Amino acid sequence: MKQAGLTPLSAAPTGTNDLKRNALGLPSALAMSLAFISPTIGVIFISSLIGGQAGVASPFIFLLGTIGIALMAVTIAEFARRVTSAGGFYKFITLGLGNRAGFACGMVLLFAYVLQSPLNTNLFGGFVSQALLSDFGVYVPWWILMIAIVLLVGLLAWYSVHASMQFGIAFLIAEVAVAAVLLLLVVFRGGDGGQIPAAFTPTQAIHGWGGLGKAFVFIVLAFFGFESCLTVAEETRNPRRNLPIALVGSVTLAGLWFSFAMYAVVVGFGAKHIDKLAASSEPLRDLAVRYIGPWYGVVIDLAAFSAIIAVLLAIHTANFRVLYALGRDGLLPRALGRTHSVHKTPHVAIISYSIATLVIGLAAGMAWGPINAFGDLGYLSSIAMLPVYVLTNVALPVFVRKFYPSEFSPVVHVLFPIVSSAIFIVGIWLNIHPWPAEPMTSFPIIVLAVVVAAALWGVWLQRSGSPLFHQLGRVLFMEGDAQPHLEDVA
Repeated sequence: MKQAGLTPLSAAPTGTNDLKRNALGLPSALAMSLAFISPTIGVIFISSLIGGQAGVASPFIFLLGTIGIALMAVTIAEFARRVTSAGGFYKFITLGLGNRAGFACGMVLLFAYVLQSPLNTNLFGGFVSQALLSDFGVYVPWWILMIAIVLLVGLLAWYSVHASMQFGIAFLIAEVAVAAVLLLLVVFRGGDGGQIPAAFTPTQAIHGWGGLGKAFVFIVLAFFGFESCLTVAEETRNPRRNLPIALVGSVTLAGLWFSFAMYAVVVGFGAKHIDKLAASSEPLRDLAVRYIGPWYGVVIDLAAFSAIIAVLLAIHTANFRVLYALGRDGLLPRALGRTHSVHKTPHVAIISYSIATLVIGLAAGMAWGPINAFGDLGYLSSIAMLPVYVLTNVALPVFVRKFYPSEFSPVVHVLFPIVSSAIFIVGIWLNIHPWPAEPMTSFPIIVLAVVVAAALWGVWLQRSGSPLFHQLGRVLFMEGDAQPHLEDVA
């Protein structure tokens, strides 16, 4: 659903393309991560996916997921304090575990990120089609709406990349406020059958621990992109201080919001009617109609509409730049690296990526239905992130011991990563035992195949001396060869 860490800004040659230093402060960095997390979409759409697996125990698994992601944010923050150029997971794993591990994880990251556009365009098509019919009695096929939104974001990027990214913190606050009014009202009224303290325990999971594990993957989807503030590291004032605060702060704030919102949704539907939550394509709208009135259901739909558009603009803009950078550096046809003579935007890359998004998105939507495609592709994308999280946690103590031995902390650099990794590993295990049903049966195998193929490809490229080994990392994941601030090492 969310995109982060792929904008190849620092892959450009130095000189006129250098990033503007000290342009952003802590509020901007924090807002960027929160915008990519998109708390509104997480509550409006992902809550039913989580509820369908965890049932009444959904708030519990959200709290547990928040702990795992928050400790993951601490790990990344520890890297960001010492490596302050733009970058992310790829660079950190490379510095801690070496080039081969970094390359393999980079390719897995690319796989996870590529799925974000098709899954979100399916969400837009399916959601808007339903909303137009329920709110205004107008039926428009979802696939027409999917084509329309891809054309819209493509045209905005064609004419101005900056114009395509104008959805900011004001929209984020407005969307959360709309949802918060409803959710607070539901809790204060006692929902369908009163408060449910047991929702914060695992005893109420409708599908047992296996259901909690599958719900956990959708929680990863809800937090997707929390590390996006790292992409503006070189533009942020005092990045060693502000980026760690933005990372941990965004996850903490979003996690508290998600946990409260999930509890309010469960209370609103009631423990006896949790099946209705699982079957709902837009649970917040259903609650709005029930507890306030049909008019507030329209307000919720408008908030969801603006949230999806904002996220799609961010995702597409980042991916257009990826194709542009690959073409500019000769790793793909150089035509992709061309810019428009007037607007100076990567118009060939925009057209190519828009076509690819439509092909993948329409195929998934027609096979599973657009709303199901959102959930299924989101599950596949998110489960691919779990091994990347684990390896990043493993890389931290190695990195600190190697470059900053005097700063090594057993608690921060060993205990926290172990706890975070344990949560992720348990999540992985619960998603393969018992083996998932269709259409998710093949998803763990697909992820494993991507990991193995990426690792073998990296070994082959490195042993053959191919420049692709380093070029792909530099172009796709920004400054993979960046080094820590060794001048600080005693």
